[in-house]
Amino acid sequence: MSDRKESKGSSLYKALDNSRNEIRLVTISTPTPGSKLLHLTLAHYCLDDLTHEYRNFESSTNGDGRLHRGTVSQWAAQFQQRESPSGLPPEGAERFEWGDYATLSYVWGSEQRQRPIILNGRKFSVTENLEIALRALSRSGHHGGTYRLWIDALCIDQSNEAERAEEVARMRDIYSGAYGVIAWLGEEGEYSGDAFDLLERFAAMAGESRAKKFGDLALPTSFFFGNGFSGLNALMSRAYWTRLWIVQEVVLGASAAVLHCGDRLMAWRTFSDAVDVLFRSDLWLIKDHLLQTELDRRGVDGDGTWSTLWLHLVHKDLRPLSRYHELNEGPPLGLRRLLDIACSSRCRDRRDKVFALLGMMDPAIARSLVQDYTSDSAGLYTTVSKAFITHHGNLEPLREGNPWGKSNAPSWAADWTWDGRLRYSRPENPVWGFWQLSDQTAAGCAPETVYSAAGTRAAEFRFDGESSLVCKGFVFDRVAGLGALGRGYFRWESKAMVQFRTWKSAYGGNRETAAAIYKTLLLNRVNNGRPAEPQHAAILSLPKTFDVARPQFERHRWRWMASQEGYYFRWSLWREANDRLRLGEQRLGDYFTDSIPQGAEEEVYAEVYGAFDRTSKERRFMLTNRGYMGWAPDNIRGSKNDQTRQGDLICILFGCSTPLVIRPCGRRYQIVGEAYVEGFMNGQAMELLKTDPERVSVQDFTFC
Repeated sequence: MSDRKESKGSSLYKALDNSRNEIRLVTISTPTPGSKLLHLTLAHYCLDDLTHEYRNFESSTNGDGRLHRGTVSQWAAQFQQRESPSGLPPEGAERFEWGDYATLSYVWGSEQRQRPIILNGRKFSVTENLEIALRALSRSGHHGGTYRLWIDALCIDQSNEAERAEEVARMRDIYSGAYGVIAWLGEEGEYSGDAFDLLERFAAMAGESRAKKFGDLALPTSFFFGNGFSGLNALMSRAYWTRLWIVQEVVLGASAAVLHCGDRLMAWRTFSDAVDVLFRSDLWLIKDHLLQTELDRRGVDGDGTWSTLWLHLVHKDLRPLSRYHELNEGPPLGLRRLLDIACSSRCRDRRDKVFALLGMMDPAIARSLVQDYTSDSAGLYTTVSKAFITHHGNLEPLREGNPWGKSNAPSWAADWTWDGRLRYSRPENPVWGFWQLSDQTAAGCAPETVYSAAGTRAAEFRFDGESSLVCKGFVFDRVAGLGALGRGYFRWESKAMVQFRTWKSAYGGNRETAAAIYKTLLLNRVNNGRPAEPQHAAILSLPKTFDVARPQFERHRWRWMASQEGYYFRWSLWREANDRLRLGEQRLGDYFTDSIPQGAEEEVYAEVYGAFDRTSKERRFMLTNRGYMGWAPDNIRGSKNDQTRQGDLICILFGCSTPLVIRPCGRRYQIVGEAYVEGFMNGQAMELLKTDPERVSVQDFTFC
């Protein structure tokens, strides 16, 4: 999170007085005649020096004396009619006796590309990106008076490890308490002006589009002219969105955040509402066509395919999380959601996968991690898992463990850099697709409430040394057969299939086995974590290929399903790779038909289609010794050796809501990952302790 600076440990940095709640802020000075360098002043300011007016207001809102985003937003709303588009506090809105402040969210850029500035009268080096941002802010003239800036690279003594740790821990309060958050995207270019124009049109459609059904969204003819889609694609491909630190910076800024691109400004709420419109099914399915149309008109070679990773970050994470933070709704983020966010963004230091998200965690957990700012990544990741296990008193974090990370953390401690983790694989979340016209900001249900494999039995655990975890549970089955191995997002390797020819269904005859198959394919959960129902057996008649499916979709007048040609490949390729898996005397493919029955409903087929797409990410179809089926962990980036193996054990650990695949390692065990076993996700395995005590018994597991 730092820029290298000259004169480390110099007199620029005096110790902050934490008893006075001090921070450092910069002011951009009026340029000296003839000087080409920016002049900034760095000084200490006390966040407790509130004006009498703001103290009274804060008391009237039942505040606790700390600066919170919701309270700051309510205060700013009083001045909204006089507020400038840039989010500046108008006269009378400043909260501190010395004025007010904004924070700067930006990309540092290469540390090899430095530029000089003048800081407190001394020459000082910052990265080129920061100097460009400061120069743009200098042109605005907004930060030369009493409205100051907090910038991590300048306001934290980067040579002081202890101070860095303390200030990282305070970033939640610094960003939440700022009057404004400036999100600096960079200079104008690549049709960024067209992108902002298009976003403004999208934002104007936000209310209207939510009420429309798929296929009924009227697109203004202006969408088909100009270079708005090219500009927006380029804007969302900028380095700013790749930086993990911006997640908490934007979320904690919420409605106070303003996007700056050169001299163009846009409020965060306007921007995020506009992106939401793009995700509505009508636009999402034709966005590539609209982009290609622009490229063709300009004579530019290109395939017209959007870069969507950062659009998803805005839509699925930044937009809903900023709303929750603004309204102070919902609990802090759990480990599962934090890992998903961390894996979708980048940072220079592996440890920053954790530290960049401290502000999104439960404050008690965050405080326990700050002391490990100087530890290596393996030690930090271990400490994080320990903190979540201890704080919540359960073993849910073990669902995120595996032995395949590169940080050398214990297998039970989630590796925050493991690249086999895929987003949108969680059964507690909404299903993508048919429901995109409704508001998708709902976070779904809590992950620990979806299943209850260990029933209500509480966790029993202790930590043995730095890297060992001892806990109680029991083994109830083994991995016997495995379906095709996932290779990235676009293919499966059928040659890696492991057949178990003596498998005999423990569910009963063909009818009962078919019911187990459809539930397994959906993790027995559909939209927003709802349990599957008999109508969801529709997945067994979802045609294998789109060529076969399309005429039937059109005959049923299913407009959304008929639009899925570009996405149907995951269902087709998974079926192609796994249909030959033996289920006793039959193959998996024998349980499917390509004929959609009369009277079928599109909503049901869209739901199972989307739910399966979610299921097949990060999971590999599995058969067990005892005749059951389910899913084992799939390491899509790993070698053939770094995978779930035939003979791996399936266990229940008390205090963990899903079964786990584990592997003996001498006298200890490794966590391979979470498992789904149809028929054993809601406490059924606990009955085995009573009915089959000779084969199933409680034991201590020591995980390494």
